[in-house]
Amino acid sequence: MRWLFLLVVPVIACSRGRAHDSPVDTATVTAASRPDSAPSRIGWRLPDSVDRYLTVFDSIADRAQAVVQARAKTPAADSAFAHFSRYYYALEDTITQEIDNDRRAGDLAINSDLSDTLTGVLRRHGFDLNFSEGNAFADEGPGYLIRKFGPYVTNAMRDYLAIRTTEQQTRFSEDAGLRIPWDSIAERIVIWDAFLDRHSTFLWRYEATYWRDMYLETYLTGMDNSRTFTDSGTLDPDVRASYQTFLRRHPDTPSAEVVREYWSLLHASGFRSDSSVDGFLKKHKLHSMLGVQPPTN
Repeated sequence: MRWLFLLVVPVIACSRGRAHDSPVDTATVTAASRPDSAPSRIGWRLPDSVDRYLTVFDSIADRAQAVVQARAKTPAADSAFAHFSRYYYALEDTITQEIDNDRRAGDLAINSDLSDTLTGVLRRHGFDLNFSEGNAFADEGPGYLIRKFGPYVTNAMRDYLAIRTTEQQTRFSEDAGLRIPWDSIAERIVIWDAFLDRHSTFLWRYEATYWRDMYLETYLTGMDNSRTFTDSGTLDPDVRASYQTFLRRHPDTPSAEVVREYWSLLHASGFRSDSSVDGFLKKHKLHSMLGVQPPTN
């Protein structure tokens, strides 16, 4: 039997406030799984509606798990998991659209009864309710994918899921401002460097590289509300100290080579921002995170 989600291989998993392009036509996902609306016990249609079409999702997830298990620890297992994950993330975006379209969604951030009710429904099916700048969106359930598929995918895929599960426990940004220290960004860069070194033929190497580069770009350029340079144009003292720590602790990593070159460039300019920074980023095929909506986690 052909699966609903047998589509062409994976992309990065993100929802609102995170960086990915949705790989599946969400209208197709909605049409395939949305039930007829039914009145909720609290007089709110959305929780019952979401619960009913996520029940369909559960059966698809179970079939996906069986297929991955039958191919356990092989590249074919990773491929089958990748197909399912695309469906999972597209459905996440569809639920977010449902939330956006619901007349009571604007009350979610301030009404705990509403948010707790919807959160409970989503968590029963491997999703979660999250907020960014006061707007609600469906998010990955904490550890859902690694719990359901981790025992059966390859070690590389399990490592990838484990890293992302850990990262998602701590919000990365909010309103274009960092929620973690500069040194924590450095540690994330190092973890992804090590992952890419260990798994040179990983199916999702592009995605792993995305996370490493995004953290590196943030580390070098900051965000709109967490700048690496002060208003006077000099390198922020906390950022400067973090660069020094990074180069001392992780001198032999691939990203350390980039940070070391950047440090030398800044040292030559008296640690002031100038046009040479843009040239440096272009040389290394990196981009500024200024003016960009960064991932929330």
